[in-house]
Amino acid sequence: MSSTTSTSDHGVITDVWYVSHDVTWRTSWDTVRVTTADGSAGIGELSDAGTRELSGRYVSEVAELVVGLSADEALSFVGAESERLSEGRELSWPERRLRLTVLGGFDAALCDLVAACAGIPLPQWYGRSAGPEFPCYANLNRALHRRTPDEFARVAKLAVASGFTAVKCAPFDFLVGSRRVDLGLRLAAAVREAIGDDVELRLDLHKHVRVDEILASAPAFAELRPAWIEDATDLSDVDGMRAVRESLGVPIAGGEFAASKAELEPALSAGVLDIVTPDVKHAGGPRRALELARFATSAGAQVSLHNPTGPVSTAHSLAVSWQVPACGPLELAIGEHDRRATAVSPEEHVRDGMIGTRPGGVGLGHELSTEGLPMEAGPEPRIEFAR
Repeated sequence: MSSTTSTSDHGVITDVWYVSHDVTWRTSWDTVRVTTADGSAGIGELSDAGTRELSGRYVSEVAELVVGLSADEALSFVGAESERLSEGRELSWPERRLRLTVLGGFDAALCDLVAACAGIPLPQWYGRSAGPEFPCYANLNRALHRRTPDEFARVAKLAVASGFTAVKCAPFDFLVGSRRVDLGLRLAAAVREAIGDDVELRLDLHKHVRVDEILASAPAFAELRPAWIEDATDLSDVDGMRAVRESLGVPIAGGEFAASKAELEPALSAGVLDIVTPDVKHAGGPRRALELARFATSAGAQVSLHNPTGPVSTAHSLAVSWQVPACGPLELAIGEHDRRATAVSPEEHVRDGMIGTRPGGVGLGHELSTEGLPMEAGPEPRIEFAR
């Protein structure tokens, strides 16, 4: 990866744009675009960092520091800052997540920029060229308009009809009260019935169900035949993960907010984390996500990148996935908006559960597009100039 440490000057950064598009009641696609004096540009995504106001404020802070630097200098600065934040604990968890995610967007944009300036596709810049297409699994969560069994089944059938052979849902989100576990299991059961026996069902608990509650409902979870249980408990709760894994006999996945090897090491060493799910945004950038992925595979775990957000994050996640031998399918949020594909140019291409790689492009191979916008589900896209 000598290209990531190049000190050649690819042009001075002159502008940073923060672009935020409202997509649904729960989703915004937030991107950052970095440009240089010669007109070169790179894009990255920082969705789900936090509120738009707080994210925009930190985007402005980082922009002030990188404007005037070369792309290589900015890449070094962002990488060092991400590493510092990932290893430190001086910030609250929400603030750490926000800052790492914003830095993740900058890191992605700068990697795109430097690879494009080098005249090579981003996967090749990382070290390993991309193939023509890569498998995905469907995340149903962002397409749900209601928390009912019929709605879960509707979106699940949409995924199967689109050619996906694996789906993921988070049936316990937004549920409260003493019946929340039973209600969540009913929602998951509706998905299992809708997809049939030949499609994988991945369950994301988002840590909404306590370990003792999972164990008490072990037979009901087993009836769902999940391919994995994600975020059953905190990464630091090794005993809890072991108990769920042994009781259900199901692989355990996690790590979407991990940003350092130290966060993964205890669970990996104990053999209770089977699938690591780094996120190119929340890890502090695609380079850190790739580092975590390689660490996980060296410890004997599988890797499948976490990616429930927009097409820019998806393109960056795809570039990283190509670098990991035997990497699992890439997460893809389906059904949020019927013009998702045209939010980037050239448009995102997904068919039969596979996402295509643009041949012959340099850098990420995509640019932001307004063809599919404004989004009907929200107000006009807001564009901020962050200086």
